[in-house]
Order: sequence, then structure tokens, then C-alpha cells
Amino acid sequence: MRWTVLLIALGTTSAANASKQNLPSFGDAVSGVVSLPQEREIGQDFLRSLRGQAPTIDDPILQDYVEHLTYKLAANSELVDRRLDLVIVDSPILNAFAVPGGIIGIHHGLFRYAETEQEIAAILAHEIAHLSQRHFARGVEAQQKSAVFNMAGLLASVVLMTTVGGEAGMAALNTVQGVSQASQLRHSRGREAEADRVGIDTLVSAKMDPRAMAHMFERLERSTRYSADEMPEFLRTHPVTKSRIADAYNQTASYPKKAYPLNLDFHLMKARVKAITAKLPGDVIPAFLAGMDHEDRVIRHANTYGLVLAMAANSQFDEASRHLIPLLDAYPDKIAIQIAEANIHLKAERYDQAQGILESAMKLNPKNYPLTMALADVLINTKPKRAQNILTSLSTNRKNDAYLWYHLAEAAGLADDIPEVHWSRAEYFVLTGNLDQALKQLDYTLPLIKRNFQQEAKVRSRKREIQELKDKRS
Repeated sequence: MRWTVLLIALGTTSAANASKQNLPSFGDAVSGVVSLPQEREIGQDFLRSLRGQAPTIDDPILQDYVEHLTYKLAANSELVDRRLDLVIVDSPILNAFAVPGGIIGIHHGLFRYAETEQEIAAILAHEIAHLSQRHFARGVEAQQKSAVFNMAGLLASVVLMTTVGGEAGMAALNTVQGVSQASQLRHSRGREAEADRVGIDTLVSAKMDPRAMAHMFERLERSTRYSADEMPEFLRTHPVTKSRIADAYNQTASYPKKAYPLNLDFHLMKARVKAITAKLPGDVIPAFLAGMDHEDRVIRHANTYGLVLAMAANSQFDEASRHLIPLLDAYPDKIAIQIAEANIHLKAERYDQAQGILESAMKLNPKNYPLTMALADVLINTKPKRAQNILTSLSTNRKNDAYLWYHLAEAAGLADDIPEVHWSRAEYFVLTGNLDQALKQLDYTLPLIKRNFQQEAKVRSRKREIQELKDKRS
């Protein structure tokens, strides 16, 4: 079994085959060990292409939660280069993956299967371990005499898995990795076992439950009893074995057992994923109502939160507000709940009330990412220039946030700042892999700023950088 969909694509897939799928070539071959800067470059190119071709969830609240949990684990890991980029794939499949250069992706299905924050942390710790142990470079070194390295095949499998179906994606991945099945399987098992061990050490250092790894394995092992349609995709080719579960428990035998209370933030996010990925908001309302009778207070409140989100999306504003009152009383400073209250007012077009709630929250949490994005969503309807200004300020620390650049372009358009529209669109297109369109946007900018030499120099410099990225792909 692997959570990783993965980090190493060593096979005979040619650049020609990649181009037939309209995928970029990530380099024809790698000889020797890949350096950390090379891994970073490969990872960023992969991420740009993935964003452009696979559906993602662009939700600042969920993104912020995953980022903070991942950074906490990374700070307690063996990872040397801790520049990480997190992407949430819009897919109910249970999966997570690590790509060289600090790219970690999870499918939203992970929140469906994990029952505690400790379990989702175990998965993230496992993926961080793949990066910290540099399994990508070691895999290239092990296979360099018999294989051609090409990330395009890996990208194709991930895209197929999230857009067409899991089986097609797995078939593509197996083809990419099919150079020497016996050798590849041996290396894969070794890397997975090492990632398990190192991941458990990370959980210990982060003061999280080291047994969560084994608990998650047991849950996955039980899932093999499901029908073929329900089984997590990677379990069809990489089943969890009894020995792997035993190894995970054996590694933690010397640690004292400890009770870990349910984490409210995790369960809020679990409910949030359920609400925002529902085909119709009304579809999940009955399940949330039923969950409000749960014996555990955290679970009850998480279901109440999900109910509020679903009702607001279903234009049931008064009912949503009524159900939100006990949460506001219990957790007056919880950012996700404050944003939920503001969101009800936003959807009901009560912009002043929404703005007041968010500005009050930001006094206690200045520069908070979800709060800033939520406030911009409100201001874009009433004061687009101010929305543009706060998004521009936020972009200095989140240059790789495609969702932010998309909204910045919208705010600039409503504020009649056309040069900034094209600049922001260019950054969005770079981050989603459309380099030709990015260059076009900057070309549109130049005639509008021809009397501003500083801006013109900035645009021309950025054009050169994008052209260099494009040249490396060709």
C-alpha cells in the first residue's frame, strides 16, 4: 500500500507520449542524484501543471487548516528544505501524494476516512517523510541504469485519477512504473517502510499520537472488505498487510499510552468538506441534523457547523443564523465560525454586517489568511479598491496562491485598475501552467504603462522569467 501517488515516476513513457496527452515534458532523463534545487524546480513545474489540469478545492479555511497542521509536523521532522506547497485535490478518493521539491497533495476524500486529527496527521507525516528521506533522488539513483525519468506520466495518472476515474489513473501509473516490476516493488516497499518509521518519529516529536499510523492502517485494512466500488483506489494495488500494521504497533510499543481528545478544528473541517463538496446543499442537511444528536459535544458542534454552511448555501439564512447562535456562544473567537456568520450576511447581501464581523475578528488576528480572503469577498461588492489593496498586501506572503491572484484580478477589474488586472491574471496563469496566456497578459499591460518606467521594467523582467520557464519546458 502507498498513500503516495507518487513521487517517483521511473518508466519508459516518452516525451512524445506525454505531448499526445497535452502534458509538459519535465525533462527527458536524470542521471545521478538530483539536487535539492533541481527537486524544487521539478516540483514547481509539476504543481503548475497539476493546478491547470486537475480539479482542486480553493477554500482558504480548509487550506489554512491543512497548512498549519503540515507545518507543525514539518517543524518536527527531518525535512531540510521546509518550503512546502499544499494542494487539495477535489476528489472523494482516499489519497495523498508527495512530489519532490516540497509538494504535498491530499484528496478531500482523506477527510471522509480519517476519524481524528491524529490519523490525518499520520498520513501527512508519512508524506513529509518521503520528502525528508529524499526517496525521489534515491529512486532515480537506483533506477538510472535501466530507466528514463519522466514526471509527465505521473502527472497524467493523477489527472486521470481525479477527472476520469481511479482505475484509469492507477493503470497509467502502473504503466509508468513498469520498467522492472520486481525491482520497483522491492524499492517501493523499502521506501514505504522507511516513511512509516520516520513518520512515526515525526508524530512523537510533534507530541501527537504515534499509534495513529497503525490505527489508520487498521482502518484501511478493514476497508478491503468493502465492495470494489467503495475500496480506496490505492488499496487495489498496494494492500495494507498485517505485518505492516504490526510493525507500526511494534515501533510505538515503548511509548506510554495516552488519551487524545477529539480536536474541534479537525471535525469542523471534516464537516466543512462534506458541506462544500455536496452536489446540492440540501443533500447533506439531513445527515447534519442527525449528527446533532451525537453523544460527543465536539461531534455535535461540528455537525451544527456543517448544517449552518449547508443551510446558508441553500439560502436558508434565518435558519442558518438560528443554528449558529450556540456555536458563537461556545466559541466566540473561533475563526471558522466567525466567517460562517459573516458568510450568512454576505449571501443575504447584508454587506455592512458581514464587514463589521470580519473587521472585528481581524483586530485580534491581523493578516490572517482566511479572514483576509473573507473580508475581500465582502468588499469586492462594495469597495473593490480596498479589496484590491488588502489582496495585494496578502500576495506578498502568498505568491504561490493561484486562488488569491484570481480574486485579485477580479477586484482590480471592478476598481478599474486594468494594468493590475493583466498582471494578476498573468500570475494566475503562471501558477496554473498556462505560460503562453501569462505572456499575453503582460503584453496587454505594456501599452498601458509606457510612461511608468519602473512598472515597465518590472513587467519586462517578469516576461523574461516566464519565457525562461517556457523554454525549460520545450
